[in-house]
Amino acid sequence: MLLNKSNTNQPFPSDDYPEMKRDVIQERLRQAKFIFNVTLGLTIVSASISILGIGLLFSGKVTEGSVATAGGLTSNIVSVRLLKFTKETNDRLDRLAKEFKDDD
Repeated sequence: MLLNKSNTNQPFPSDDYPEMKRDVIQERLRQAKFIFNVTLGLTIVSASISILGIGLLFSGKVTEGSVATAGGLTSNIVSVRLLKFTKETNDRLDRLAKEFKDDD
């Protein structure tokens, strides 16, 4: 591996830095949008399961325990796991934006 003496302190050439910076930001934004869409979709699924469970409960086709279990599982997946992951993604974007702002 050949090293250019003028660039030994930089991880990559300075002329590529703006393009790499833009690529990193675009990738982080793509990931954030994907996580948001997944979270929104699963929130809708969770609400649908709860509404369906209530309807089946009132019609007498399922027991209260089944409805409570299904509703609890779906809300746990959405609220605890995905919303935490969404928050972590947003925090990473905030740190990245601050880091790039400090570089300018």
